[in-house]
Amino acid sequence: MYEILDLVSRFGPVIVLIGTFFEGEVFAIIGGFLAYRGSYSLEFIVALAFVGSFCGDSAVFLFARFFSNHRWVRRWKTKPKFAKAIRLVDKFHAFFVIVNRYIYGLRMPGLIALGLSSISIVRFMLLNLVGAGLWAGIFTSLGYVFGSAINLVFARLEMMEHAVGITLGVIAAALAIWFAWRQWGPALFTTKAERQKEEANDRAR
Repeated sequence: MYEILDLVSRFGPVIVLIGTFFEGEVFAIIGGFLAYRGSYSLEFIVALAFVGSFCGDSAVFLFARFFSNHRWVRRWKTKPKFAKAIRLVDKFHAFFVIVNRYIYGLRMPGLIALGLSSISIVRFMLLNLVGAGLWAGIFTSLGYVFGSAINLVFARLEMMEHAVGITLGVIAAALAIWFAWRQWGPALFTTKAERQKEEANDRAR
């Protein structure tokens, strides 16, 4: 289990940057956990999460703004979540830029709705700057603060890994004994009378 952690630690910055660009919270929390373990500084991880989140949201917003007739955008416009995002954009407008990334399932349709709205690019970028900064700080800090709990989970998983290994070993041994018994057991444990009976049958044939 700890081999996985070492692998994550080695490629941590790339994982956090790409993960926060495409997805979000989980990768920021992983980054905070890596900072807790001392693999990287917390400031560095926060900066990576900020850049990934800011660039990811900006990319979707700009794509929707300049390629509104693209089939990918049109496909999103037909989904129920997009209709909900449009209502929230109309109601909260600029504030929605900041809170959108906290609403589960609405990050993508929300950004597309913002791209298709009347909000200016400059205003979106400034608000996105603030939102990405707050978001990166919150979720990487969560990973850092709860690092000990996350570490305990990995420790328990490693204990479970050993237990599972022992259990599988016992099952494999039991199956081997069972198959061996079916193959050779009857021949090894036949009584003298049974052997004499079998020999008499063979002579009769």
